[in-house]
Amino acid sequence: MRCEAIAERLPGAVDGSRAVDRRTVRHVASCLRCQAELARYHGLLRRLHQLRSYRPDLPAGLVGDVLDALDATATRRTVRSVRAGRRLAYGGGAALGTLAVGVTVAMVIGRGRSNGSLGNLTLSSGNLLNRSCDRLAVRGMAIDRGQ
Repeated sequence: MRCEAIAERLPGAVDGSRAVDRRTVRHVASCLRCQAELARYHGLLRRLHQLRSYRPDLPAGLVGDVLDALDATATRRTVRSVRAGRRLAYGGGAALGTLAVGVTVAMVIGRGRSNGSLGNLTLSSGNLLNRSCDRLAVRGMAIDRGQ
């Protein structure tokens, strides 16, 4: 067998996730290069197992510094969201105010042109309340308002 093919099988053989055949065992027994690779994998696996139980000592004040940083970040985000909400409210209020001014101006201009009548709309005849079928004439055209 070639060493490259064996090298692909060695990690699984070391951690037990792959079965090893007799040809692989014979090759590793006779090849110094593959034996060195196998030793490296065993050493790596041993160090990884040691890391499972390793608990580093934390520097004094690290937990407090992390909590302070988290608190400062949360405060900045809260302030940003409040500012954005206020901007939206101010923009909406300005739009509504502009709309109200526009409607008021349109009403004032409309009253000035109509002189108290219905503008372009004129009654075809009589009082609308006393008629069974309401009709309005708009520039010579009769329109029914059915009831």
